[in-house]
Amino acid sequence: MKKRTLAALLAAAMVMSGCGGNTESTAPADTGSSADNGGTEQSADTKEPEITGAAAEYEWGNVQIVGGGYTTGIIYNKGEEGLVYAKTDIGGLYRMDKNTGGKWKPLTDMFGNDHYSYYGIEGVATDAKSPNKVYALVGMYGNMEAAVLCSDDYGDHWNITPLEFNMGGNEPHRQANRLELDPHDSSVLYLGSRHDGLWVSRDSGASFTKVASFPTDGKGYSEDGYTFGVTAIAFDPASSADGEPCRTIYVGTGDRVMYVTHDAGETWEVLEGAPKSFLASHIYVQGENVYFAFTGEANPYRPIKGAIRKYNSGTGEWTDITPDDVGHGWGDIAIDPKDPDTLYVSSMGRYKANEDDNIFRSTDGGATWEGIFGGADDTERLFSLDYSAAPWLDWGRGNAMLGWMMGDIEINPFDSNEIMYGTGATIFHTTNLTEWGKETINVEVKCEGLEETAVNVVKAANSDEIRLYSGMWDIDGFTHRDVDKAPSHMNGDGFMTKTLSIACAYNAPEVAVRTGEGNLPISITRDGGETWKNVKKPKDVGGDCGTAEVSCNGNIIYWTNTSAAAIYYTKDDGETWERFEKAFASPKMAADCFNEDILYVYTGTGMYVTSDGGKTFSNSDQFIPDGCIPTASPEKEGDVWLNTAMGGVYLLTDCGKGTLQRKNIQSAKAFAIGAAKDAESPMTLYALGTNDDIYGVWRSLDSGDTWERINDDSHQFGATGGSLAADLRTYGQIYFGTNGRGIIMGRLKK
Repeated sequence: MKKRTLAALLAAAMVMSGCGGNTESTAPADTGSSADNGGTEQSADTKEPEITGAAAEYEWGNVQIVGGGYTTGIIYNKGEEGLVYAKTDIGGLYRMDKNTGGKWKPLTDMFGNDHYSYYGIEGVATDAKSPNKVYALVGMYGNMEAAVLCSDDYGDHWNITPLEFNMGGNEPHRQANRLELDPHDSSVLYLGSRHDGLWVSRDSGASFTKVASFPTDGKGYSEDGYTFGVTAIAFDPASSADGEPCRTIYVGTGDRVMYVTHDAGETWEVLEGAPKSFLASHIYVQGENVYFAFTGEANPYRPIKGAIRKYNSGTGEWTDITPDDVGHGWGDIAIDPKDPDTLYVSSMGRYKANEDDNIFRSTDGGATWEGIFGGADDTERLFSLDYSAAPWLDWGRGNAMLGWMMGDIEINPFDSNEIMYGTGATIFHTTNLTEWGKETINVEVKCEGLEETAVNVVKAANSDEIRLYSGMWDIDGFTHRDVDKAPSHMNGDGFMTKTLSIACAYNAPEVAVRTGEGNLPISITRDGGETWKNVKKPKDVGGDCGTAEVSCNGNIIYWTNTSAAAIYYTKDDGETWERFEKAFASPKMAADCFNEDILYVYTGTGMYVTSDGGKTFSNSDQFIPDGCIPTASPEKEGDVWLNTAMGGVYLLTDCGKGTLQRKNIQSAKAFAIGAAKDAESPMTLYALGTNDDIYGVWRSLDSGDTWERINDDSHQFGATGGSLAADLRTYGQIYFGTNGRGIIMGRLKK
């Protein structure tokens, strides 16, 4: 991680009151662990600043994709109807907002680059007795910080309890929920760590101590270098009276051994008869019956075995109630609270010819099951699937699938018609589940407001019709004509598993080129993203997919990669390629916005410009800072802007012949030029970077002489800085990519 300044620390932790009381403040996240209680302790409070200046002009949201990543868990509150949380692996925590028709509201946007780890959610506990209280176990990887976030206002503001160990919200077996609240004593939370055993808080999350009596750290089984610690926790409500901690608690471990206590954690014993070849993902207690969802492998993509088991705590008898559908793992089990004999389970890793994962229902406690689709090759659907809110979910096949990576399914405790579950790309829910067997079950996308994509690049088009091109991990990228509506399809219907660069012609915005991972790593559109032509790299050039640029009128495509040591170009969309005579090592390119013959090239040895279509290149005879990225000026031919994380923003004029002008900003990881404020003003400059030792989103209205921050401490969005674009037609509107929170959009308030 980057070295933190005090200002950045305070900015990242500037959130408000948590579960410890009603103070109007929050805790910075770097306070050390408590020495007197042998665990962790909540950090001290700091005041939330007033939003002033340019930041007060802005409102923040997302360019609409609707989902796009793995929702690892749905958590209903059992005391307040309509209160639901969704946890994700890299996109943070969300709450369903009753005031916006059930759209999801992000709850972790106040954390920035310094606390990006908080966007990997390992567990959520919501208090049925005091529904305003919610807790989140956060920590993305085993080499990053972890904490428990505590809130007494539904997650709008947080107190932070740092942990002395790491977690793994984006590591295998992330479908488990590793934080559970005692249903009878709301001050007690149990936390399943990945590497350091079982932990408990007895003060509503203000501090945690290790359960010394617990017999294992859960690292007995490993997979691809990962161990899994404590994987599942469940309380037996019948084991204590209200107001007293539950005495019976079931715990699954990464040793693939189940444990139980009958004295509130004083002593533990192996749960005899439990299978010892599976990892427990979920445990549920329903009267004397305890249900376990097991998967054979931790990897959520293709587990090849698993089981559903029922344990009778009165008799000690185990029953295998796994549906007769083999060759995959099992994600979760949901019990109808109004009819405990009605069960639902989700498969995991069940890849078939026409469908992926399935949901099975039993009305006799697991003795018999029926799938929501079946028949030969899954051709018989008992459901209809409405994915109009995210039409790209069909991957160009004309029909979306029920889901995959379905590691958690939850039934609404107030409405047995609704099951909600996350997939690798969205959230679905049902609206008439109790009609199973009598009529078609309605399944719909329920993901509006939850945006979870890892964005590599964004590029604004100089057009009123096409607003934005984007490239992403996993789902290729999109062309947005309306940034407030999910597109009908991905670029190339997801042909590229990962898009790394994208460029569009300034004067012909319907022409764009993108590069990414795939058999054909270069793709060109000439109809604004409706169709894409996939082309090969230049002959005999190996290495990675490279990066591309396109000339201002769209007639020339440029391409290079780290192996080429050269720039190639095509004038026939990849049918033939030629190369410039001059060699370049890892060049970064920008095409002039007015002259097709001008191309700017930055390398580690300096800035080069051709004004004759690549026949000759001139080297700017002056010092150029390291790490620059060129951006052609949309105001004047021959001018190019340079930004660098190591030195700010610069302007080079007259095709490199002018004096390099340094602008007044410390660093700029990403840079963009957008529409002017008015006809008398220059175009507006934006940067993701640092000024006055504060990282943020910065704007300049005077060609870089002065800068003002336009985001505030409540809007930091995790890992940013990789990509930035500014709308060329709408003043003040910007877009930037995040590593998990989608494409953030800033707009002037109306």
